[in-house]
Amino acid sequence: MNTFLFAWNPNRWSWTDLQECIKNLETVGYVERRWSCGNSKSIKKGDRIFLIRLGEEPRGIMGSGYAKSSYYVAPHWDGTEGKATNYVDIEFDILINPEINKLFDKKHIDSVDKNNLQQWFPQQSGISIKGDVLDALESNWFDFVKENKYIKNSFVSNDVVTEIKETFLEGKSKDITQTRYERNPEARKRCLSHYGYSCGVCSFNFEQHFGEIGKCFIHVHHINQISEIGKEYEIDPINDLIPVCPNCHAMIHSKRPAFKIDEIKEIRKTTINSK
Repeated sequence: MNTFLFAWNPNRWSWTDLQECIKNLETVGYVERRWSCGNSKSIKKGDRIFLIRLGEEPRGIMGSGYAKSSYYVAPHWDGTEGKATNYVDIEFDILINPEINKLFDKKHIDSVDKNNLQQWFPQQSGISIKGDVLDALESNWFDFVKENKYIKNSFVSNDVVTEIKETFLEGKSKDITQTRYERNPEARKRCLSHYGYSCGVCSFNFEQHFGEIGKCFIHVHHINQISEIGKEYEIDPINDLIPVCPNCHAMIHSKRPAFKIDEIKEIRKTTINSK
């Protein structure tokens, strides 16, 4: 996949619901936003995305994720009548609030790009990140996220993994201004390698209904909610995780504590049979 750098300048646009987006990410494991990609028309679904804050300090990388769409044209974000721009839908796996937590700043960026090969503070979103710095960027970004206990929920890959009886540490928390819960991306990958990409409640499969654009799309539900456990625990990807479609996932979490899988299946079955 290709990797692109997107930009946010708070002097040009106020991200008023940033903290709400972060809370949604921590609750569900991801958050989606439409973002301007400037003049770029080469971004494809599945491409890697990094988001950098420009303008006033603090400046630095504040998010990462993956493109959920190729570019498309829509009315310009500044509201000018008759004006349009290119957009991409992004699924963020990390978002950092610069008013609360530190960013991956110039010091970290310089350690990634010691030869100044990349433009890190561009005038517009959607510029390509050079391949020569990608490995260092991903490695240092992962270490930065882990060191600062920011949530990490990686994009679902299509890797084939043989069945392995392993458990993974999941749910280690640290109080900052709110409690954040780490999620183990390898456990998620093992779950999907075992169960596949059909919903464990209603059996819906996105690739079967939407073709290529639905390939590998599915949520993963923690049968035991991390937020309810409130501590680090060992997770079994086969017994503790289950793939679910977004609709069923929303219904599972429509009350607290969340519905159990058997409960939501019975509700769905009873409702369908009563019609």
